[in-house]
Amino acid sequence: MKIIFKIGLVVLVLLSFRLDAQQAYYGKLTYRYNDPFLFCTKGQDRKMNPAPCWIPMPPYTGAFMLMPYCRPPNPYGKDWSQDDTKSYQEYLTTCPQAISSGRWKGPGQAETSPFQH
Repeated sequence: MKIIFKIGLVVLVLLSFRLDAQQAYYGKLTYRYNDPFLFCTKGQDRKMNPAPCWIPMPPYTGAFMLMPYCRPPNPYGKDWSQDDTKSYQEYLTTCPQAISSGRWKGPGQAETSPFQH
């Protein structure tokens, strides 16, 4: 009976590790053509949304800043758009999974490699 209990306990521990591993799954990004480096370092494309309500901050692993022209922190600011809300949620679920952030090492700018995005 004790052996069955120990085996069951080991199985439960292993299953809990397996469930934790599944939570780290990367989902497809709606913004920046699914480019996590660009999205986590630059946020939304300023050509699509020239006044976003949040921007990423270094070290680009979940830190962000609310923009002063939006509500909150400005009680008279503009409301968050659907893109602001959705991109913010994607940022919070994707970018904190990065172990560390780094600089762009490719040719040109990150926004133009391999195409403008």
